[in-house]
Amino acid sequence: MTEPESTAADLPAAAGGRSATGGRTAAGTEAAGAPRATSTARGSAVSRAAATIVERATSDRAEVAGPGDVVDIWVNFVSDELAAKFLSHRQNRGIDLYLKSSEHRGEAASVLAVMDELGVTTGIVTADLGRGAEEALAAASEHPGRFLVAGGVTDPSRPTRNVRRVRALAEDPAFVMVRVMSVATGAAVNDPRHYPLYSVCEELSIPVGINVGVPGPKVRSRLQHPEMLEDVLIDFPDLVVVGAHMGHPYEELLMNYMRKWRNLYLSCTAYSPRYMDHMLLRFMNSSTYRGRVLWGSDEPWFPMRRSLTEARDLPLDPTAMELFLGGTARKLFTRNPTPGAPAA
Repeated sequence: MTEPESTAADLPAAAGGRSATGGRTAAGTEAAGAPRATSTARGSAVSRAAATIVERATSDRAEVAGPGDVVDIWVNFVSDELAAKFLSHRQNRGIDLYLKSSEHRGEAASVLAVMDELGVTTGIVTADLGRGAEEALAAASEHPGRFLVAGGVTDPSRPTRNVRRVRALAEDPAFVMVRVMSVATGAAVNDPRHYPLYSVCEELSIPVGINVGVPGPKVRSRLQHPEMLEDVLIDFPDLVVVGAHMGHPYEELLMNYMRKWRNLYLSCTAYSPRYMDHMLLRFMNSSTYRGRVLWGSDEPWFPMRRSLTEARDLPLDPTAMELFLGGTARKLFTRNPTPGAPAA
């Protein structure tokens, strides 16, 4: 284990549904210390900007949606009660202290308050593929442009059911990603039970987020060693894969993979941007590979406020920073509505 600030955590959560640990989840983090009037005015401005950005991105799928478009690709709705239940599991004890997690959690409105304070346009809510995803999609519908939804696999032993769920959820264009979190389910990244899921996501052009690297919980990390990505990338050449939770300490390996596979991306979720590998920062600043690493927090487990503050302080040029904070995410996670589907 490395020092707390530089190690990722593997903490799936559902929006009002069940996490991989079996606990029901539902909340976020309230803005701390922000004046009410200022926060409200800023929130209205961010909401208007979000609607404009999403409308433009949907119409032309612009690679960069525009200056100031910030997308957090991993947020969670986690109640205090259910966070306590999750943290009571032996392998998860101390994770909140380890990551200096946000103390306040609540419903979508609480997450929006933090987003508005920080100028975050859109958050991608991680839920399970069951009722949690449906409840997260309801929040996305209630707040157009502010939330998108990622569905996490919690039971890999039911691949046919998982495929059916993805097809059903994909009818809503706000459903933009499937997550594979191996240390939470016990099924490795390249487990054959994931293959039907990878296949349907490739078919529907839905990116798959795959947790890689050494996780925060005290579990065996070999299930999500980045080497296993090779099987997935070779067997599903058109599948977009986003490595989640930074993949530390395998950044050099992941950079080599990204040089080989144009559909592989990496994200710094649940990881302190302050401790990002200096060679990775050079990679992100390069004219060839800028835009291949995405920002995300894992709010409230890894606080959005801390993550974004550190991200904005990274030595990236303006174009690289714009792509890192939201431009690439807007490109990858903007889906064209299917006929008859509700608007995002």
